[in-house]
Amino acid sequence: MRRLGAAWAGLEAALAAPAAGWVLLTLLAWLYTFAYAQHPLNPGSAPATLRLGWWGWADQSAYWESAAELAQGRLTAEHTHYSLGYPLLGALGWRFMPTHAFFVPNLLLVLAAAAAWWRLARQWLDRRRTLLTALAFLGLHRDLLALTQVVPWNTIATQAALIAGLWAMVGTTGARTVRWLTVLAALSYLVRPGDAASFAPMLVWAVLRLPAWRQRIVAGLGGVAAIAAVVAAVMLVNYVVFGTRDTPYERMTWQAIGFGAYPVLHKVYGLFVDGRAFFGETDTALLFRYPWLWLAFPGAVWWVQRQGGAAVAALATLALNWALYANYNDFLPSALDRFSLIHYLTWAFPVLFALAVVALGQAWRERGGRLAWGAAAGLAVLATGVSLEPRELPVTAAPGRVAALPATRPLWVHFPGEDLGKVKLLQLDGRSLAEARDYQIPYVPSDLRLMLSARASGRELAARPEAGLTATPVVGDFVWRWRWSPERW
Repeated sequence: MRRLGAAWAGLEAALAAPAAGWVLLTLLAWLYTFAYAQHPLNPGSAPATLRLGWWGWADQSAYWESAAELAQGRLTAEHTHYSLGYPLLGALGWRFMPTHAFFVPNLLLVLAAAAAWWRLARQWLDRRRTLLTALAFLGLHRDLLALTQVVPWNTIATQAALIAGLWAMVGTTGARTVRWLTVLAALSYLVRPGDAASFAPMLVWAVLRLPAWRQRIVAGLGGVAAIAAVVAAVMLVNYVVFGTRDTPYERMTWQAIGFGAYPVLHKVYGLFVDGRAFFGETDTALLFRYPWLWLAFPGAVWWVQRQGGAAVAALATLALNWALYANYNDFLPSALDRFSLIHYLTWAFPVLFALAVVALGQAWRERGGRLAWGAAAGLAVLATGVSLEPRELPVTAAPGRVAALPATRPLWVHFPGEDLGKVKLLQLDGRSLAEARDYQIPYVPSDLRLMLSARASGRELAARPEAGLTATPVVGDFVWRWRWSPERW
């Protein structure tokens, strides 16, 4: 036992050595390189233009096309879809490894995120427990990390910026914090403008906690001016390339898909508690798929007790970021895995996992932590029983047609036995419907059913004659009920 205690103390001393951090980063770089080489979607040595592996995916091929153009000194609307920040990183490696242009940038971003996470976690845990937490996270989330960190995604860049921002919020003080957060927010805007907006709570608190109003005014105006200059420069480039102030991806996001067309409580329930309501997804609910998320709540309470307003601002940034995506019309249980949209959220997973470890080791020792443990347990019980279920409504319907839809939204419409592919032949008051903005469909095997959003206003839903629908539709809404469902675990 004495030897074990000595070894445990020796590990802390070894990790405190100046070279220990570089050794850990080197090992992580080796592990990342191995995971990259072994990834089943790695395109190998085949040219990216053949669209093999992840280059066959729409987002990844768009990144690569922009990177290839930028590396050759060109920039055209034909090959530009996303904000240029991430393709610019790929352009740096394109001349040396055209097929794997993003490997080195992604590796460096992952190492930067890991270093920032280590500094953040060290605010709560000693070096030994920080290392064990990192190893546990890597071991328990291998498949998720392969999807979100090895496959090229522009969220790899904003992940590094956001985690570094959380560390800057609690690990630095004074005007230095404002400068850090301003730079990180500006860099994020170059990659994903929505993620840059998530820095707002931390920037506001970093300015307000400065000791004098003169400092607050100077720092606040300086930060706003710096970020505004980056925004103006991006808009100018977009106008030169596209003739508009935004990119095609941003226009699609805001206009073709949009936000807020489905009730946020329904969205949160489907994403975090149960994805079966309408979508039929049985293994996507995040709170039951990753049950350690329940422990992050008492860990977060402990963090706030320790670091006060800075911790609140950091957690508000995380909450704002997740809330923005939860309100995205296309962010649904059916898309988390099927279309890999989970990569929008997973930047926060290592942070929340560390807070879960804090909850296990420290939070329960204090009264506030114990109360938070009790609240988390109560919420877990509530989530095991609360249920969102379909309810049929009386309507006037005929084969292939509903004459008078109820005004309530969201509203589901089911054509029993009909082919789901015919959904695009449906019209609302004579106009065609746009998926995501106006309606959603399940992606599990299903007959024809759709859910109308708040933007799909109209009274008559009918199929075009060529659809040949013969089923009389059934219509309904959703109601909250209590149904004990331990199978969710």
